[in-house]
Amino acid sequence: MNDDRRSHEASILRAFFDDQLQHLHQLVSNLSSHIHDAELQANEDRQIVESFVDASNTKMRAVQGYSDKLSEHVRALHRHVLQVADQIPPPVDLNREAFESDPLVNALFVNSKDIEKLFATDPDAKVYLRSRSKNQVPVLYALLTAVKSEKRMLGMDMHGDMLIREVPQQAVNFSLHKIHAPCSGGEELSTALKEYLFGCVVELVKREMVSRMASHQSFNTGDESYESKVKSLANPDVYLNALLGYIEAPDKLLSIDKTHFKLSKLGIKLEDDDSGQRANEFDIHELTWSNDTRNVVLQIAYVR
Repeated sequence: MNDDRRSHEASILRAFFDDQLQHLHQLVSNLSSHIHDAELQANEDRQIVESFVDASNTKMRAVQGYSDKLSEHVRALHRHVLQVADQIPPPVDLNREAFESDPLVNALFVNSKDIEKLFATDPDAKVYLRSRSKNQVPVLYALLTAVKSEKRMLGMDMHGDMLIREVPQQAVNFSLHKIHAPCSGGEELSTALKEYLFGCVVELVKREMVSRMASHQSFNTGDESYESKVKSLANPDVYLNALLGYIEAPDKLLSIDKTHFKLSKLGIKLEDDDSGQRANEFDIHELTWSNDTRNVVLQIAYVR
């Protein structure tokens, strides 16, 4: 009887220690996974910073600890760009059928032939399509941008059975259509979109800093003093600090707005309660860049 009891107690102890050992193994495994994920994230952050430096000004590498100084601001800028990209809806079909059925596509183009003309004349689209057969890429995915303009004008309107002339109207027009980042699939486009937006932001940052340097040099023409050189943006330390101040507010470098439109087939803005004529109702997403340029943006799929 005592032997059975001791055997039972020993069995319970073994089970207890087995559970503890398994728990310990799980903790070690989770810790290793966490460390591995942290290392991957750190490597990715370093790559983002180095890509930013390569694209903006490699002279910043002369500053001691430049990567650490840039890291927080550049990572915040990159996260902001990803958040903007996530607000852009999934790809819409861009073809003759979509022109007839999709209010957004119908409003963006005057007629369906303009869609075919865009892909036949856009430089990026032409290069991509010429180097790939229809069998290789049956559907082209890309980013489409356009410029929206609004103009006050006097037109005609119907009030019941009465034709009214010289009625104040707001005409909305879309022009300067451009294809960016053509690729062969939706997932590839999602990545290309983020890279495109981040690359454009960095390019605009670079242009701003070049403009500041030129302005500073013009203002200090003839001043060759040591103090002037130390304070000059040609000094990598001064340049880096000025750049950090410029990029510390990412939403001022790139933002996105969603706006609902109701337009007549002639592109005239209609009121919500205006149901007297055929209309296109749709949402547009518009990017605003640091130089105050605005672009309507959408992801598209074009069947060849």
